[in-house]
Amino acid sequence: MRVTAWRVWGAVGIVPLLIGPAVLAQEKELVIFDFEGDLQEWSIPAWAQAAADHVGSNLSPSQDFVSHGKGSLQLDVDFPGQGQWTAAYIEREMYVTDWSPFGAIAVDVYLPYHVLKGLKGRIILTVGEKWEWAEMNRAIPLKPDQWTTITANLKPGSLDWKFFPEEGFRKDVRKVGIRIESDREPAYRGLVFIDTVRLIK
Repeated sequence: MRVTAWRVWGAVGIVPLLIGPAVLAQEKELVIFDFEGDLQEWSIPAWAQAAADHVGSNLSPSQDFVSHGKGSLQLDVDFPGQGQWTAAYIEREMYVTDWSPFGAIAVDVYLPYHVLKGLKGRIILTVGEKWEWAEMNRAIPLKPDQWTTITANLKPGSLDWKFFPEEGFRKDVRKVGIRIESDREPAYRGLVFIDTVRLIK
C-alpha cells in the first residue's frame, strides 16, 4: 500500500512523493530549502549590505559542512567584537506564503571549531500585506564545532516572537530571514554554514 505526501522543493514547485504508511506517520517536517547545489534564491539584501553594523560579505553554496544531504549555504562574516553589536543577515522571498498547516519553523546553523562562544542566531519573518518585520524574541546561542537547530513556534500566543502572534501570522509569510549576531563579542572572521530550513507540523 502506498500513500502520497507532498513536499515543497525550494518553495517553487510541488512534487508528489510516494512513501509507505510507516514513513508517513513519522513525517512531521517539510523541508522547504535544502541547498542541494545552489542558493535557492537566498541573498544578502542591499539594505543590509549598506548598513554599518552588517558584517556578512558573501553567500555561496557549499558542500564542506551539511546537516542533511550534500549541500548547505556558506556565509562569509567578519565580526569585529570590540564592544559593538553587529550581525550578518540573509533572506529569501516566499512564493508559497500560507503556512497554516504548520506550527513551527526551524533551521540548522554550523560554526567551525575555532570560533569563540558568543555568536547567536535568530529567525526573522516578514509577514502580511504591509510586509511587517517579525523577529524572534531572543537569539539562540550557537555552539562551535556542531550544528545548532534554531526553532520558532508559529502558533497563536507563541512566546518566541517580540509580540504575541495571532492565527493570521502564519497565513501570509512573505519572507524568511536568518540573522547571525555578535553582541559585543566575540570577534570572528570566517564562515558560518546554514542548512535545512523546514516547517514543522
